[in-house]
Amino acid sequence: MNRIEFEYFLKGKLAENGLNISKLAEMLGTTPQNISTRIKRGSFDCIELYHIADLLGYDIEWKKRK
Repeated sequence: MNRIEFEYFLKGKLAENGLNISKLAEMLGTTPQNISTRIKRGSFDCIELYHIADLLGYDIEWKKRK
């Protein structure tokens, strides 16, 4: 997944849950500008992505490729 695909994916998941970047930023204790910039850059680390997934009610699963 590239940065643009990640941006659309995450924004889609937010929309599916009735949220936006501002609400996610509030949940994470940061600013919407910070979240927006980090989404565009794809600069979240793994722990942060697990936390965001958890806040949205998702699990991230590692699956061995065939």
